[in-house]
Amino acid sequence: MNSLAALASTASASLTINNWCSSDVYIFQSTGGSCDKGTNGLCSTDKNASPWHIKAGNGASSTLTLPFGTDGKGTSVKIAKTSNWATLPPVLQLEYAWTVGTYSGLYWDLSDLDGAGSGLVGSPFTQDNVKISPTGAGSGSGTCVVLKCPSGSLCKDAYNVPDQTATRSCPLNTGTMWIDLCEPKAQFKRSDVAIGFQA
Repeated sequence: MNSLAALASTASASLTINNWCSSDVYIFQSTGGSCDKGTNGLCSTDKNASPWHIKAGNGASSTLTLPFGTDGKGTSVKIAKTSNWATLPPVLQLEYAWTVGTYSGLYWDLSDLDGAGSGLVGSPFTQDNVKISPTGAGSGSGTCVVLKCPSGSLCKDAYNVPDQTATRSCPLNTGTMWIDLCEPKAQFKRSDVAIGFQA
């Protein structure tokens, strides 16, 4: 698959976040080292900035879908339980980048670095079940597999130190990637297989 065809195949790829939490969640994202921006493109420190907002719910009815950026620049999706972003609040970060060429693929990770504040390791979802499920071609093989963070401790599969090896990769034709926040225990434990992948 050539570079243009590979990027074209990602046009419909997206990140879908399901909020099962009892509280609302708020999201900003940065691309290529830019400031954290929300729905209106303003930096999170601007008093008029507007984050993406997912109301508390049962997951299916409390969902947000963001298209993946496919320009090759790294993107950090920051998820918080507070709407106050005057300074960086505790966040959970999903970091990803699309690349083409020799090392083509979707590279992604979950990070707790700066998750409890600037320079502090942690996450506002430490006491909640969090699951990330890649879908589409290649899901379920290599490192393109479901990532689970059980409640009660820091996620061992997320970045907790800068030089930790926690980056995963999926093919460029990966489909929707799902994040389930505060997923109910029974559902969280039910499957380690990515949606759409038949073991």
